[in-house]
Amino acid sequence: MTAGITGVMNLFTSRAVSYANILTRYFLHLLWPISCEICGRPAVKLCYKCREILRKKEIEAANAKGFYTLFKGEIIIRHLGNIIVYSALYYHDINVKTVIHRFKEDGKKEMGHPLGVCMARTFGGTEADYIIPAPLRMNSERKYNQVYELARGMCDYWNVELLDTAERTRERPHQMSLGAKERKNNVAPDDFRFKHDIKGLRVAIVDDVCTTGYTLTAFSEACRRAGAFVICAYTLSSSSIEIN
Repeated sequence: MTAGITGVMNLFTSRAVSYANILTRYFLHLLWPISCEICGRPAVKLCYKCREILRKKEIEAANAKGFYTLFKGEIIIRHLGNIIVYSALYYHDINVKTVIHRFKEDGKKEMGHPLGVCMARTFGGTEADYIIPAPLRMNSERKYNQVYELARGMCDYWNVELLDTAERTRERPHQMSLGAKERKNNVAPDDFRFKHDIKGLRVAIVDDVCTTGYTLTAFSEACRRAGAFVICAYTLSSSSIEIN
């Protein structure tokens, strides 16, 4: 019982001290007004919420700095049907393959945002007002859309709007499981639909890897049929296979 009483007294004391600190802080604010430099909360120069946000951004920036060693500043440009595709990395680099595998297959979702930042830095800028990430395949076992995570980092760096509006309309075999000739007939513009009206919007589409480009060209055409003006496509990496 004594321990219980002591606990209650300690709780009361700690709360009393906390309230006293708050009242003191606000009293001082009346004399020498200060506020959080980010959100404007009164009586504190940097509130705990904004401090936590900055801490997370510092972690992301540190990760981005580490990933940036992969990026050589060389942009891979491919003209594929109805769209120009810009890629930031060569997929065949063993270090790039390792990073992408960890990001996609090992569930390292947190790698997406800094990788997206690095992509945006490499490309320099965009003329698009909206970024639309390619959607996951239907019934995908992946717990997150890795392309959305990349696009989120790109949008934060460019200060453009992320529009996560695309979704698949039918189940198809995974492109990676097919040969070059089979891939072309495995995806079509009708495979995509949009949850929002994108008519008249200037958009860029994003995917993680561009191989044959059939998914990107079909996705781009779907955007155009929905009335959007497609600037280009961006991918983290570019691969290629021989097409006869």
